[in-house]
Amino acid sequence: MPERDRQRSSKRRPAAGSTGKGGSRTSKGSASSATTKRQRNSSSKNDSRDKGQARPRFLARWFLVVPVVLAIFLAIAFSWHYEPAKILYRDVRNERVKREKLARIEEYNEELRQELASLETTEGIMAYAARELNFVVEGDHVIVVTRDGKPITEPRNTREQIIASIPETARPFGAWTDFLDTIFGFRGQQ
Repeated sequence: MPERDRQRSSKRRPAAGSTGKGGSRTSKGSASSATTKRQRNSSSKNDSRDKGQARPRFLARWFLVVPVVLAIFLAIAFSWHYEPAKILYRDVRNERVKREKLARIEEYNEELRQELASLETTEGIMAYAARELNFVVEGDHVIVVTRDGKPITEPRNTREQIIASIPETARPFGAWTDFLDTIFGFRGQQ
């Protein structure tokens, strides 16, 4: 109990070197005020040292906690969004493959249009007849290539066979296709 009273009374006393009730400053008071300033400065330095020592421990824990929390967050986000992303990937992949196939079919159709346009002229008809029907014009020399005594003819495909033979795009996402197919389990599936 007496210690508490001393602490309370020391708080009420005017600081050393300050003027009391009408008192004046003395040289002794100036010296004591300098001493208290030094004590305050040394105590603030000690406080900053204490804070400096506590800071590395906090930073060390902070650098350990943040990556763990980030990894957990990414794992939860990945597991939550995996199925929708998988469905989206398959849809986009199939769309790109079909667009590429459609572009190739349109190129084939353009070739057919040009061939039809050439059939509107006499020269076009003659070229078609010579190519498709083996029509020979007077003055042409005919050479027949045989294998085992039978003439070799080039098989003609129908339009449907040609369209079916158009290969699908192997890599709709370029260099990333194999990686994305592995992640989303899209090996040879449609």
